[in-house]
Amino acid sequence: MDLRTQTSLIAAVLSVAIAASVGLRTRKRRVHWLFALFAAVIGAWYLTAFLAAVTSSGAIWGRVNLICAVMLPVATVQFFRAFVTSDHRRATLLARFSLLAGGALTAIILTPFYGHIVVASTIFVFVLLMLGASLLMMIDRARAATSRFDRARVIYLTLVGTLAAAFTILDYLPYVGLDIPPVGTVLTLVFLYILSQSIVRSRLLDLYELAGRLTVMTAVAFTLASIFWVLVLLAGGRFFLHSVVAALVVLLLFDPVRTKVEEQISQFFFRERHALERTIAELRARLAHVLEVDDVARVIMVGLEQSRRVTHASLYLLDDTRRGYDVAGFTGPQPPAHIELAPAHPFLERLRKEDAVVLEALELELDERRELSEEREGELVHEILETLASTHASVCVALRSDGEIYGFLCVRDERLRDAFAPEEVQLLKSLAAQAATAVENSRVYQRMKERDRLAALGEMAAGLAHEIRNPLGAIKASAQYLAEEPGGAASADGEFLGIIVEEVDRLNRVLSSFLDYAHPSRGDTAPIDVNAAVRRSMQLLGAQCEEAGIAWELALAAELPPVRIDVEQLRQVLINLVQNAFQAMDGSGKLVVATDTRTREDLSGKRRTFVEMRVEDTGPGIPQRVLANLFVPFVTTKDRGTGLGLAISQRIVTAAGGHIEVSTHEGVGTTFSVRLPVAEDTAGSDGALGAQGAGAAAGASPTPLVAGAAERPSGVTTSR
Repeated sequence: MDLRTQTSLIAAVLSVAIAASVGLRTRKRRVHWLFALFAAVIGAWYLTAFLAAVTSSGAIWGRVNLICAVMLPVATVQFFRAFVTSDHRRATLLARFSLLAGGALTAIILTPFYGHIVVASTIFVFVLLMLGASLLMMIDRARAATSRFDRARVIYLTLVGTLAAAFTILDYLPYVGLDIPPVGTVLTLVFLYILSQSIVRSRLLDLYELAGRLTVMTAVAFTLASIFWVLVLLAGGRFFLHSVVAALVVLLLFDPVRTKVEEQISQFFFRERHALERTIAELRARLAHVLEVDDVARVIMVGLEQSRRVTHASLYLLDDTRRGYDVAGFTGPQPPAHIELAPAHPFLERLRKEDAVVLEALELELDERRELSEEREGELVHEILETLASTHASVCVALRSDGEIYGFLCVRDERLRDAFAPEEVQLLKSLAAQAATAVENSRVYQRMKERDRLAALGEMAAGLAHEIRNPLGAIKASAQYLAEEPGGAASADGEFLGIIVEEVDRLNRVLSSFLDYAHPSRGDTAPIDVNAAVRRSMQLLGAQCEEAGIAWELALAAELPPVRIDVEQLRQVLINLVQNAFQAMDGSGKLVVATDTRTREDLSGKRRTFVEMRVEDTGPGIPQRVLANLFVPFVTTKDRGTGLGLAISQRIVTAAGGHIEVSTHEGVGTTFSVRLPVAEDTAGSDGALGAQGAGAAAGASPTPLVAGAAERPSGVTTSR
């Protein structure tokens, strides 16, 4: 068996394997079917050549081999037309001509004249023209490419295809009587494999990956082979020991030579990627020493801007309410200041699964979904593209820690449509991972600073209260003594003495609130029934509402699960919110206190259940200028308020693992929603405490509401 026959068998097996790897995909488009046919025809061509050489019925197999030789350029034209998505009139005419000419040549092959030199020459010219036309379609695709990387990939594939076609044409020379070694088979199979990878990945194979690996492997192979050859040559090649020594030298030099060659080739061929890699390495080193969230954004934005690889960049971090992402820093045109969690859900789900969202990959996926009539999946991809467009980004990478997405980094180079190769996306992922670590470290550092600050504030508050309360007590006692002295003070003096007593009492209340905020007590946390605590508190607050002329009612959900919090602290939160509400309504309006359960999905994908307590009023609403600093200590809209009630309430709720949300409309009213997580150690028992047990836990008994306070039926909620 000669070399050509052996090569034909190996090429046939590999071609069929490549065709099967694409044809057995679960989701196949037209281009997949045409590639499988293209590769199968190549395999059939090599296989029939092998059978014609080794079987007794060689004449029959030789005729079949000629038919496969005619069908190969026909399949090539059909496949390349679909591969480069070229539907213009010239490509259509070429495809029709190849079918007609191929059919005519096949009919001639079936006649007794199939072995004539004119028929063989005609087949050779036909193959030459069709392969050349296919390569011209690739060149047209490169010219029409809107991306530099896309154009480079197509040009690379065209060059490889040109070499493969040239050597494949040499394999046709035996048909016209010229027998040469099968030098084109290897390149044909390499090109076939490259095309299969491009089809399977739904994109043209990246130039960096192909050219870089091929160049590195070739350079390392030639360098080490040269070293081996020189060492053996110097030793005369006479002893086995000399070959062993040469092999040991090659093994010792392999790693450093490969590293050096990769570095030099990377700097020479891929200078931009090498510069970006160096920039990101420097940024990661800087982020390792950053302890402030603002500094994380500043370091990243300055570094990316100096790299000259991006024109747009932005960093989004999860906001305090965990309902969206706020921009922490940006360079280039200003992006949206906030991205809501709900509208961006498909985008965040893709980030959670893949850690990166790339514009080019999404557009290719959208085309594939539409071609396969997968409308629902296509809509989701379209929504992701809209979110990506809103952030002015072509690549977004996730900042993740313990399965939770803290934020995401968005970059874009408007000078190029897809400016970032897959290897560069991986570099951006490594930067995002370091940024996520820096953000987590900064949050831990902030908690430590807050703890130390509160500890110092608590000690200072205790000393301050001791130093101030004693003089206040003396001032108040003296003022009361003068006011009650026999003979009485003048009316004007008595009025001023009353003011002194009143202001001393107010200062004492401020001190008490300050102590509560600066040195809060954890209380006795236990599973409690929120409904029972609300009823007990409203028995006391209802009378104040009626005295102020405010109508009030309850809307309590039935069978609430218990929450773990100190009952007195929960009542303190409710008292603060209710008093703020009826003071804001100023003698007219309606107050509703409601409870319900809410189930929501956190950023890690886990569903959690909360008990919600709402305080709704029909007051004037909260101005936007005040809303941003609503929970900041000493910020108040009341003339005689301390501004600590909401700050203390937020501290209590946060310590219990919950959060407070505010919804307000000026001239309509305000709703404060307190959400507390269900107690995990009791969530799987009865779902809620019994009436008697819950009442005991809350320090309340199931007594009716005071007269005049209407309670809604269980399960009824109120919304504005």
